[in-house]
Parts: sequence; structure tokens; C-alpha cells
Amino acid sequence: MSSGTKVANQEQHVRSATRPQRPASPGPLKPTRARRRPALIALGLALVALSVLASVYVTTSQGETYQALAVNKPIPRGTALTASDVVVVELPTGPSALKSVSADEFDQTLTTVAATDLKEGQLLTPDSIAPELAPPSGQSIVGVALAPNQMPTSGLQAGNAVRIVETPATGGEPPVEAPFSIAATVISTKPSSLGDQTVVDVQVASNNAAALAARAATGRVALVIDAVGAG
Repeated sequence: MSSGTKVANQEQHVRSATRPQRPASPGPLKPTRARRRPALIALGLALVALSVLASVYVTTSQGETYQALAVNKPIPRGTALTASDVVVVELPTGPSALKSVSADEFDQTLTTVAATDLKEGQLLTPDSIAPELAPPSGQSIVGVALAPNQMPTSGLQAGNAVRIVETPATGGEPPVEAPFSIAATVISTKPSSLGDQTVVDVQVASNNAAALAARAATGRVALVIDAVGAG
């Protein structure tokens, strides 16, 4: 081998040694297996089941109704219900906090009275009707017949807090001291069959009932409205 050839081979070897080496290409990635958490899988299945049940409930409950009772006109508290006052209405089924009276109890409803003032279209509930309105213990109900000039012209309603005041005889002098009066609560009102008078049923303390009845019989009383109750 000539000296020139030897030198050339040495130079080629040096260039090969100093040339930067390319990194080897990475091999194919191994597929990783997804880690499944049993709790998440169970939760997902539960949510799917609930969705299916909700869909089934909505589908089956749509269009289903039940019959209940309502009043077709205003009914004052204490008024006996009649067949012309009560109507059957259709209500959609479903959860409700309102406990209505079923249409199956129509006949039984006709033996009750309104336990509170009922508005037109109002549904009947077990609390809105009662067999009768009896005053609570220690209370009595007294009927007072009043002419238009013995009571305010504004509408008198059940629940009004009133006073029944003793008045002097017609043409007499007004009392020097405060007149005798009894606090009461209006229960109901209705026109009297005698002239233009209105009979007002009021609830008073039992120990005042006799005194009020005696004064009401003289016709020398007047009614004063103090406050409007809930009715």
C-alpha cells in the first residue's frame, strides 16, 4: 500500500470518528391499558338507570288525571255547601303538597259547612270544610240584628274584629261616660227576614254572651269594626 493511500485512509477514519452520530429511532410505543375504576363505572350505570326510570315515569304519567272537588262561586265561612256549589274538576297526577277532597266524597261534602271563606274555583281540602262550626271552649256565638245605620257601610266579613256598643234611646242624650261595649269577632252575616236588617253572628267570650244578647234584644246597639282578620 502506498503512503498516499495510507494517509487517505487515515483522514477518512478521522472524519468518520468526528461526525456527530444520529440518535437511533425510537421503537413503536406499546399500547397502554386504560385503568378502569369500579366506583366510576358503578356511578355511570346508576345514572343511566335513573335516567331510564325518569323517562318511563314521565311517559306513563302524561295524560293521567284524577277527579277532585272545587267550589264554583264564593262561599262565606259557616255556609252549608249545596250540590250547586260544588263541582268536579280534573287534576293531573303527580306529587303535590295539596290534599284535595276526592270526587268520590261528593255526597259527604254536602253535609258540611265552609270552615273558612272559599273563593270561586278553590279546591276543597279536608281543612276547608267541617261538619259544623262550633265555638271553641270559653267562647259563645250571639246573633245581633242590625239596621243599616247601626253598622258601617263597608263590607263586613267573617274574621273582622269588632265591638258591639250599647247606644242610648232614640233622641236621648249621649252617655257621659264611655258606653258599655263588648269585643267580638264576626262569624257570618246574612240578610234578616225582617225588613232591611242584617243578622251578624259574632263570637264573644262566654261570660259576655248573656250581656250582649240582652242588649242586642233592645235594638239599642251599634257595631264598630276594629280590625280585619284573616277570615
